[in-house]
Amino acid sequence: MRLSVLIRGNNYIEKDRFGLPMDARKNIDSIIENIVAPVRESNPDAKIYLATYDSPALAELQDKLGPCELIKLDAQGSSQIETYKEGLKHVFAQDEYDALAVIRFDLQFRKKITDWNVDISRDSIYFPFKEYKSYWRDHWRVGDAVHVIGKSAISHFYNAMIMNQLSGRAHLHLMYYFLRTMHANLRFIEDGYFDSNTLFANPECDNPLYKIFNRPRLTTPSPSMGMQLGEIQAE
Repeated sequence: MRLSVLIRGNNYIEKDRFGLPMDARKNIDSIIENIVAPVRESNPDAKIYLATYDSPALAELQDKLGPCELIKLDAQGSSQIETYKEGLKHVFAQDEYDALAVIRFDLQFRKKITDWNVDISRDSIYFPFKEYKSYWRDHWRVGDAVHVIGKSAISHFYNAMIMNQLSGRAHLHLMYYFLRTMHANLRFIEDGYFDSNTLFANPECDNPLYKIFNRPRLTTPSPSMGMQLGEIQAE
């Protein structure tokens, strides 16, 4: 199974939504060791794509990653979903892959991609995990930072992102909700229920796949504990 890799989103920001700086140069070794190097070892011709924005860090990141294809976007007025869509549109027409692993620059991985619990096919879509308790039970919410998408499933994934936008959501946590209406082969990399944000002290914020490297773990629980989400209710 030939994998390509798409690394998406911000590679450098002065303040994230928690007021913390993020410079992917401080994390790129984790991405290379756990994602890029194992993929290239399995397939030396694997393509690495960057759907991202210009920054003081970009040239150094490209240098460290080695051969990669840059999809440079304008950060002004962009969004998580639009950046993702542009990356998928660019990769879709290529023919050197059977599946695409999509990750973010801020993810510090806890295991190599070759150790993930996946059995990739050209029509499978993998999410990282189900979100915790009522988030999954009531809303079909899933983690949105990592995906592995079979080539023949990319069009369905893309269409679900449009449905997600039309529903007024800026995040991707409802992708499973929309995809289940059009695509059968939906799977999870990790068993169990976790929170996508690794910042807070809740046990569910400690997932086995990754941590967000620039957000040191707090000793306080998430303020959203027990919160009723204003999302679509699952049937």
